[in-house]
Amino acid sequence: MNKLLSILRYLIPYWFVALFSVICNLFVALFAVVSFAMVIPFLGLLFSTQEFNSNAVPLSLSTEAIQQNFNYYLGQIVQNHGKINALLFIIIIVLVFSILKNIFLFIGKSIIIHIRTNVVKDIRNELMNKILDFDLSYFSDQRRGDIISKMIVDVKEIEMSVISSLELIFKDPILIAVYMYVLFFMSAKLTLIAIIIFPISAIIIGQIGKKLKKTTVRCQQKIGELVGMLEEALSGIKIIKAFNAEKLIEDRFKEQNQYFSDLFSKVWRKRTIVSPLMDVIATIAILSIMWFGGKMVISGEGLSSQLFIGYLAVFTQVISPAKSISGGYYNIIKGMASYDRINTILEHRYKISNKPNAKKIQSFEKRIEFKEVVFNYENEDKSVLNKISFNIEKGQTVAIVGESGSGKSTIVDLLPRFFDPNSGDILIDGTSIKEYDIDSVRDLYAYVNQEPVLFNDTLYNNILFGNPRAERNEIENAAKLSFAHDFIIEKGLAYETNLGEDGSKLSLGEKQRISIARAILKNAPILILDEATSALDYKSESIIRKALEFLMKHKTTIVIAHRLSTIKNADHILVLKEGEIIEQGTHEELLKLNSYYKDLVKFELI
Repeated sequence: MNKLLSILRYLIPYWFVALFSVICNLFVALFAVVSFAMVIPFLGLLFSTQEFNSNAVPLSLSTEAIQQNFNYYLGQIVQNHGKINALLFIIIIVLVFSILKNIFLFIGKSIIIHIRTNVVKDIRNELMNKILDFDLSYFSDQRRGDIISKMIVDVKEIEMSVISSLELIFKDPILIAVYMYVLFFMSAKLTLIAIIIFPISAIIIGQIGKKLKKTTVRCQQKIGELVGMLEEALSGIKIIKAFNAEKLIEDRFKEQNQYFSDLFSKVWRKRTIVSPLMDVIATIAILSIMWFGGKMVISGEGLSSQLFIGYLAVFTQVISPAKSISGGYYNIIKGMASYDRINTILEHRYKISNKPNAKKIQSFEKRIEFKEVVFNYENEDKSVLNKISFNIEKGQTVAIVGESGSGKSTIVDLLPRFFDPNSGDILIDGTSIKEYDIDSVRDLYAYVNQEPVLFNDTLYNNILFGNPRAERNEIENAAKLSFAHDFIIEKGLAYETNLGEDGSKLSLGEKQRISIARAILKNAPILILDEATSALDYKSESIIRKALEFLMKHKTTIVIAHRLSTIKNADHILVLKEGEIIEQGTHEELLKLNSYYKDLVKFELI
């Protein structure tokens, strides 16, 4: 119940329109009851058993007053215009009320659609906000395919099951309540018989629902695995083809897909059983009422034949919303399994967050300090960094070198608080970065990575990513300074050229120049170059190097690189080995030590 309430909280912004939907459905129920109740006077006129009141009673909303006044006016029509016109009068009432019922039904359904689409939109927005705010450790522990599945497949399942069952809340209970009130008024004894039967069906449906949820959870998890396999196959399609591994991947996918299909069949079999089960229960209920009601009519126990037929007509209208509620229950059970999955995102607690009243850092003035920093990734005992201490002065270019896995990238990941150290501290201008607002800390840095991240958007928008408030002339200037402008204008649509998935329409060197243009546009005081030229050929590297030289002017730069040409002019070099700084100094100073750094240079391991 708590989980269902968690979903229903998304209805709060739409409570007013939801209330209007309730009112509409109340009118639907009233018009429907009146329409079906007209069968009683209709049969009474046909068989000359209809009773007429000789006098009208004061108007009120009570059922008895409405019935007595209707009988009076119907009697007046029979007396003045004959039975044929009285029958026509009843038919016109049924037609008018049927039209009114369907008008309000349409309005009510339109409101439900409005609420449904907006609630799903709000859930997706909240999920996206949460995902974008997560620290990087979350993504290292989760498969991207499973995250995508939760965002798309599970939210869609909630829409199709829980949210689509909003009628269960706003319509069906109202219909049943109005119908049951009328049925009690017509014959309390028969209605009590019906009430005894329906709880039995609720118990049976509840037992099936428990089994359904367990299977549904497994089914949704398997969808996440399938999406993950597809995402990995698409991202690694070149490798798959290069190793002729299409058959291997296809067989793995078929195996998982078969398992998913079997689970899905179980879910649908359990859901499908609801309708025939409810039909059987409804049939038993109608036959029971026919049996007991027939005995009451024959024995003259206060139930006329026309009232009994009218009772049956109204009772049949209870069956449809009752079936809808039982089907909606199954839908909710299935949807709750999906909500459990997206709840792992919604209720995920941030490991890195702002302190209360965190202050914004407006500029970088003096230095960055690492003090006895220790760091290890979650669920790993071995420390990636072990008591690292060093300073980076404003305006310096500091290079970090070492073999793969020595902790170079971890250091630059700690600077903008992608992760927090297990112990020790990082200071900017003498203040711990934990005291600053996270966004303001990250505004201090511009990135150029080894593998540039470009989006499936235009060249213009990919550069604009560095500063969303920039003007077009600023973007073009950044492109010129990064030596990207010339190849951009040669494209068919120039800056409006779409790059495709992950910038697939550009070479690696062109991607890197777009990445540099983005960093130039941001104009942050601290620049991080994470092996920005290591994957380039020498011609591309020479172009990129010119662009980087401009970018690094008047900036504090932190460089991770393997090529000697990138680091030998650095003001300070940190040499890492197994998470520790074992040497530091300038290029010439480190060579004179005749130690580990010299070996790295000699064997080109930098």
